[in-house]
Amino acid sequence: ALDLQSKALNYGSHHELLDLVESKLVASNVHNLSVDSLVQLEEHLETALSVTRAKKTELMLKLVETLKAKEKLL
Repeated sequence: ALDLQSKALNYGSHHELLDLVESKLVASNVHNLSVDSLVQLEEHLETALSVTRAKKTELMLKLVETLKAKEKLL
């Protein structure tokens, strides 16, 4: 989780990562991209997906905690 957070801080938000990837794909023809560029784009997408999944997990855990607290009040 800390590794993902540090990657997220280095690259910005997942929206920014996706925008970066999209702009690179739009700016050039996909057939003309080098292998290194494609690998870099893949890494950006994987990072964005990992950050999104980590955030989803965090939100779900907070929701579970909230629901458990409400359950105790009942």
